[in-house]
Amino acid sequence: MNRLFTFKKGILFLFVLLVLPFALSAEGVAETTDDITSSSTYAAYAGEKGITPTLVASTSWIASIVSLATDYPVTVLAPMTLKHPPEYDFTPQDIITAGKADMLFWGGYEGFMRQLFEANGTSENKIRKITTGNTPALIQQNLDRLGTFFQTEDVAAKGMEQVNTLFDHMRAHVASLSDDEKRVIVQFHQKAFIEALGYTVVAVIGPAELTVQDVQKIESLDFSLIVDNYHSPQALSFRNDERDYVELVNFPGPFTTDSLISVIEHNARELSILD
Repeated sequence: MNRLFTFKKGILFLFVLLVLPFALSAEGVAETTDDITSSSTYAAYAGEKGITPTLVASTSWIASIVSLATDYPVTVLAPMTLKHPPEYDFTPQDIITAGKADMLFWGGYEGFMRQLFEANGTSENKIRKITTGNTPALIQQNLDRLGTFFQTEDVAAKGMEQVNTLFDHMRAHVASLSDDEKRVIVQFHQKAFIEALGYTVVAVIGPAELTVQDVQKIESLDFSLIVDNYHSPQALSFRNDERDYVELVNFPGPFTTDSLISVIEHNARELSILD
């Protein structure tokens, strides 16, 4: 497998040398991929020139967060039809798309993006890392940073207002449930979202595979709801006639979701906490 990977990597580099002779190189002082606001990169690329920047995102989740903070269009690399987009295997066309981008956004865990950065020799000044998550606190952090970076604070504020309004409705519904109805087991990647809604998490499943001891321990607990992750389900074995089971999504695409707001609304409907 290592030989195949090396061969594939060699082909990609050859493609870059032949097709993209003006591939991106470092510009100015490199900055960390975690820092959106540390330099005026946006102004250098677009703001001072009065042009629309070319924005590229690794997945629909990343794009949905960026789009909530700015009206600029965002191109998504991993197809929205994939069940687990971070596992996407990029194409030669993606190399061209990424190479032409003014800014590239990712979550830091998409292997194909790391390979694209390397293939293009992408300057760190053009890379921005988004911390993914669907809790109001984390969304607020992302939108504040992005709004400042793009100078679109008004757009980001409106986006956050939508999120807060939606969470207020959902939290009110959860608050009306009995203590027993609030007791849930949840897959690791949905834990923060569920806790932000006011549920009581009695056990977390994953991200590691369950052991026999894990299953026995969880089965001994009292809970009425199982919250699984659509993109990497791990809780199917706990389903029975006395427990409700739902799968929540993070990446827009499944079930006609096309934005961060529609993802949250879909999850709320699955949980039966949205009127």
